[in-house]
Amino acid sequence: MIKRIIRNTGLLCLLFLTIAVSQTSAQESSNLKEGKVSYITGENIYVRFASTDQIENGDTLFIRDENGLAPALLVDNKSSISCLCSKLGEHTFKLDDIVFGRTVKPVSEVVQLQQELPEKDVNEQVLITQEPTKESSRTQDINGRLSMSSYSNFSDEADNIHRFRYTLSAKASNLSGSKISAETYVSFTHKLNQWDVVQENLNNALKVYSLALKYDINESATVWAGRKINPRIANVGAIDGLQFEYKFKNMFAGIVGGSRPDYQDYGYNFDLFEYGAYVGQSKKTENGFVQSSLAFFEQRNTGNVDRRFIYMQHTNSAIKNLTLFSSLELDLYKLENDKPTNTVSLTSLYFSARYRFSKRLSVFGSYDNRKNVIYYETFRNYADEILQQASRQGVRARINYRPVNGFIVGASAGTRFRAEDPRPTKTLSGFATWTKVPTLNASLSITANLMQTSYLDGQVYGARLSKDLVSGKLYTMLHYRWVDFQYVNTLTNLQQHIGELDLSWQFSKKLYLSANYEATFQEQQLFNRLYLNLRIKF
Repeated sequence: MIKRIIRNTGLLCLLFLTIAVSQTSAQESSNLKEGKVSYITGENIYVRFASTDQIENGDTLFIRDENGLAPALLVDNKSSISCLCSKLGEHTFKLDDIVFGRTVKPVSEVVQLQQELPEKDVNEQVLITQEPTKESSRTQDINGRLSMSSYSNFSDEADNIHRFRYTLSAKASNLSGSKISAETYVSFTHKLNQWDVVQENLNNALKVYSLALKYDINESATVWAGRKINPRIANVGAIDGLQFEYKFKNMFAGIVGGSRPDYQDYGYNFDLFEYGAYVGQSKKTENGFVQSSLAFFEQRNTGNVDRRFIYMQHTNSAIKNLTLFSSLELDLYKLENDKPTNTVSLTSLYFSARYRFSKRLSVFGSYDNRKNVIYYETFRNYADEILQQASRQGVRARINYRPVNGFIVGASAGTRFRAEDPRPTKTLSGFATWTKVPTLNASLSITANLMQTSYLDGQVYGARLSKDLVSGKLYTMLHYRWVDFQYVNTLTNLQQHIGELDLSWQFSKKLYLSANYEATFQEQQLFNRLYLNLRIKF
């Protein structure tokens, strides 16, 4: 009964926040140009804008997070309406993610932008924290997005599946000029003719990724209440509870208490109690930025100790053109023969380095020994899922080179070997992109991916052509891929031809509609996927 009351209270808070947000107009910053992720291939991200006239090669693109704008992408090449970007870290992007470019750059900022760009862990949004201003404007700023989409799988070989998804993402800063701010990101997903699944457990459909209130006690102290991922300790994941942080000079410290989301349906589970504390330092240097943090956490399950560990992370861009990131976890507790023991064991390690020789050449390397990511929602097809799994963990390196303006090439390679694997996993990929093909006035990209995993040898080749049919209004993309998977332990092989057509309409700055159709041919079988999305900004 108590859990049911708490869940209903959370829904009422969400409804209240939705109503409050919808009644207030958004106040967009005048010096920001908004774009969206239109295509993802390997290590490269394509971002589409209404116009790129005020964006230059080498510029930084940003994502919006809890602390404002965080650098996420670097523009390697651009056309009149899109940018080919490389990731500054390991933030996971999805199609239609919103990205921002700055159209007005103070002179001092232009000099520092390329210096303060730390590599980010794929599971951790390692953020550059801005020093608080001494005088807070306390200006109310409310903005968000409401998205409605349908996702359909249909073929002659299996039952048709139609899934509907509704998402709300909103941030409200300094409500009515007060010290109170709020944020939320929720989604509601259900399948056609399967409403009984929702009735059985609401959390099967409702995913609350963020729902929290913030109170600024003063310029140095802040407290959060609700569900929130703390960027200082993002590796811990979402926390349902209270989070307090205090900043002093170049130091920061915080304490956290609450519970973890349920691992099965991501709902509230107060049996998974956890608490912890963290301390760190962030400092600007002559050439960049240095940040280090140390956290201690204990997690319980129905009162018993489930895990006790230390988490450390370090970001360093003090050397010009070089950015470093490292993180590790040390477990301090485990059960041996049903008896608790205090021991120290390394359970997670990640390290990455990125160096820019010039605006035309950059290299990146990483070592990843972390657990696999769990996706509660994904729209990947089978080929994309295999590629993603093969690229996780192990040692990886990549290089991007732009020999001439308008043309860029790149390659990446990786390897992973675990004791339980019968053979190591190896990947090799490359791409070449011509951002402005003559006559067609379009962008052409060719990709190749080769892989060896513990159970298959695979190759995926593709070509993508994109064009702005009506400048800033109508955008189209054609994509073809050939997939060949040879399974090593069986006589079964898989070959696929994947064709994709994408159309996007930007009706206004606040209204956007897209349609994506994908057809997969294999062994005289045809599988179809149709994705429709309507997004409204407020």
